[in-house]
Amino acid sequence: MSEPILHYFIYGICLAIFLSGGLYVRALRAERNTLRELVYRDPVTGLLNRSGFDTFWSQYRAKERLALLSLDLDGFKEINDTYGHAAGDELLKEVSRDLKQITNKNQLAFRMGGDEFLFIMKNYDPSQVEILAGLILKKISRPYYIQDRDISITGSIGISMCEYSEADRARLLEEADSAMYHAKRLGKNGYHVFRKRDSVI
Repeated sequence: MSEPILHYFIYGICLAIFLSGGLYVRALRAERNTLRELVYRDPVTGLLNRSGFDTFWSQYRAKERLALLSLDLDGFKEINDTYGHAAGDELLKEVSRDLKQITNKNQLAFRMGGDEFLFIMKNYDPSQVEILAGLILKKISRPYYIQDRDISITGSIGISMCEYSEADRARLLEEADSAMYHAKRLGKNGYHVFRKRDSVI
C-alpha cells in the first residue's frame, strides 16, 4: 500500500471511530434524558411528579417569592367507580392538557398523585395568584368527552404564599392542603387562601 493511500486509510479509520464515538455519546445522552423523564414525570399526564417537585425544592435557594396552589378534583373517585379507571386516566390526561395551557415560565404544574395537582407560582403578586386559581377552575369546568360521553368535573384549590425568607416546604404544603379542604367545606368548585388565623389540619 502506497504512503498516500495509507494516510487516507488511517484517516478514514480515525474518522469512523470519531463518528461512532459521537453516536455513542448521543445515544447515552438520549437514554439518560429518557430515564430522567421516567423518574421526574408522571406517565399518565406528562406533568412533573412528586420527585420532580422534590428536585425543584432541593434546587430552590429562596431567591423568589413562592405561592403554592393545591388542586383536588371534586368527585373524581365517583367518576372512577362509575366509569372505570381507564376513563379516569383519560380524564386526568385531558385536565392536564388544559392545565399546561395555563402555566408559563414562572409557573410549574405537578401531579402529586391520584387526582391531586400542585402549582408553584414564582415571583407572585397576590392578585395574580387568585387570578390563576380562577382560571384553573374555569378551564377544567368544561365538559370532557370521555368514552363517548360528556363528563364534568370541578376542583377545589388551596393557596399558600411565602416571602423570600420564609420558604418552608412542609409548612407551605400543609397550609395549601388545609386551605384546599377549607374550600371543599365551603361547597367545592372554589378556592381559599390560607390565612394566619386558619388552623393547619
